[in-house]
Order: sequence, then structure tokens, then C-alpha cells
Amino acid sequence: MLRLVLSPLLLGALSSIVYAYPGFHVALHDIHSYARRQDGIGNSHSTVLLADLAANGATTPAGETIRNILQNTAPAVVDNSVVYARPDAVAKAGEGGLNSEACRQDACCVWSYIVPAMSTSTIVPAFARDGSVGSGGADGSILLSAGELQRSENRGMGDYGNLVLSWRDEFGAYAGPGGVTVADLIQVGAMVATVTCPGGPRIRTFVGRPDVDDRVPPPADHLLPQPTANASTLVAMFAAKTFTATDLVALVGAHTVSRQYFADPAYAGFPQDTTDGVFDTAFYAETDADVPPAGVYRIASDGVLARDAATQTLWQDYAQPGAQTRWTDAYATAYFRLSLLGVQNLNGLTDCSGVLPQSKPLP
Repeated sequence: MLRLVLSPLLLGALSSIVYAYPGFHVALHDIHSYARRQDGIGNSHSTVLLADLAANGATTPAGETIRNILQNTAPAVVDNSVVYARPDAVAKAGEGGLNSEACRQDACCVWSYIVPAMSTSTIVPAFARDGSVGSGGADGSILLSAGELQRSENRGMGDYGNLVLSWRDEFGAYAGPGGVTVADLIQVGAMVATVTCPGGPRIRTFVGRPDVDDRVPPPADHLLPQPTANASTLVAMFAAKTFTATDLVALVGAHTVSRQYFADPAYAGFPQDTTDGVFDTAFYAETDADVPPAGVYRIASDGVLARDAATQTLWQDYAQPGAQTRWTDAYATAYFRLSLLGVQNLNGLTDCSGVLPQSKPLP
């Protein structure tokens, strides 16, 4: 059993520990994705285009795929049949293939070596970016901008940040012209962590994000939601980042694999549901209960979302038996958007989804 470390800054659970099995299967999601969009419950994902897609449209095959996912006309989940194969020249060279010219010319090749190294620890990044601010996001700034790791909301991130930087140092020399960026390492690591948890979706994964210039000041303070925030504040903060209330409810479900340490130090290490380490919907049902189960810590902002008029219907839908695929499809759609916030060159990214570990079912 692997020990994975997540830091789900989606809603202020700032440092969490997850115990997960290596990989698991998720059935094909295409039919479920499209059916869900017709049912009147999960049909309000954001369709806002981002960055160069908004300015210039899709000018490359990668840009077209990203556009379709952002506008909910294609699924964000990729099935297990999509597998990356290293070029023949790399495969024949064995372990020395990482240093080959053939590997350097294939943007996904170096990632086929990095992903196995991500099997013990990874992080889920913050997304302190507001549409009115225009800075921050999936640009590596959490590790590269001076002062970021000293913020109170980033407590507990130092060790994991050092790990990400060690991957950059280890593999950066073997990459092609685009290099191995911190921005990509954080996002690919998040996708690997998700698919490694039992029940988590295999989310389509792109690389090619440039890193922020370390001379650029970090984003303004108070852009991350707090664990005591009310529902209207949370909905508004996510809306500023192009997310709808539907996206918000799906994203916060990541707390099913989290443990809190800083929202209430008296309960440090407590999970947010009784199936800790399993990417399932128990979190929704148990958060909606009058009293949390023994040994479970309920984050205040989760409780208000479970009961607010803007989010209650969808929350209760995910709490029902049989909602696993509906939720993981929705989570993948919302997290795919999250992974691209602040990235300006979406048409220039490369789809490397095939390097992800295979998925397996819930236990």
C-alpha cells in the first residue's frame, strides 16, 4: 500500500495524508458524462474558455481537445486503453533511453520516467488566481515566487515542494526544448495522486506549462477560500476563477481522501469521512448527516455547502448510492479546468495522458 500526501487547497484543508492502493480501474465514462449533462442536476459546469483559446480559438489538435473538454462536449476522463509507448529507439536503449535524442524529441517520453517516481508522494496545488487579478494559477508560482510557502495557507507544503524541485533537478536535463517545468510537475503529480487512489478518475493530462518568472510578485492575499467561509463567499470566489456552483460541489469532494491538520489543531490528522484514502462519495453522505461519524472531522465550509440552497440538491445527489461515476466525471471536468488556470499557451500543450497509471475499481 502506498502512502500518498495530498494538500487539497481547494477549500482550505491545507495538509492531508492519504493512504492509497497503487492504481485502480474506472469504467469508460463517455456515456455517463453525456447522460449526466442531460439530467438537470449536473448540467451547469462552466463552459468559459481560457487564455489563448478565448482570444484566438483552437489552432492545434491539442487546443481543440482542451476546448471541447472546457465546453463540456468531450469527457475529461481518459480510459485505460490510452497507454503511452516510448519510441522504438528509446525502448531498445533500455534505461539509457532517457538520455537519448529520440526521448528528447518526444514531449511525453521524459514523463514516462517521471510518473513512476511520483508513486510515493505528491501534492495538489493551490489556485490563488482571480479573473480580475490575472496572475497565479497552474504556473509553478506556489514554489517559485518568493514568499509563497511562507503564507499561512501554505503551511505544511515545504517538504512536498522540495520533492517537486528534486524531480525537476533529476529529470530536467533529459527533457526536450520545453523542459520539465515545476508547473507541469505539480499538475501531473496531482493527476497521478488522483488515479492512484481507489475510485479516482484518470483525468486527461497535458504538459507544456511554462513556469512563472521568479521575479514576479505572488498573487494578492486572501484569494484562497477559508475553512470557515459561508456558501455565498465560496461560490463567489470560485466564480471569479470561472467555476460554477456545480464545479465547486464536485471539487470539494476531494476531501474524501484528505485529513485536516490546521483548520482545528485539536483534531489534527482527522479524516473527512470514514473511507479515508478511497476516492468515493461517502464524504457527501457523511457531511450531510446531522452528526459526523466518530473519528471524522467536518470542515465548517463543507457543512454549509451541504445545506445551502445553491448547492444542496447536487450535494444530496452525490450522497445517494450509485453516484460514484456521476461524481468522478464531474470532478474530472472541474479539476481539468483547475489544472489550466493561468496557463496562457493552451494551444501549445501536449497530451501525455497515456503516461498515467492504470485505474482500478473501488475495493
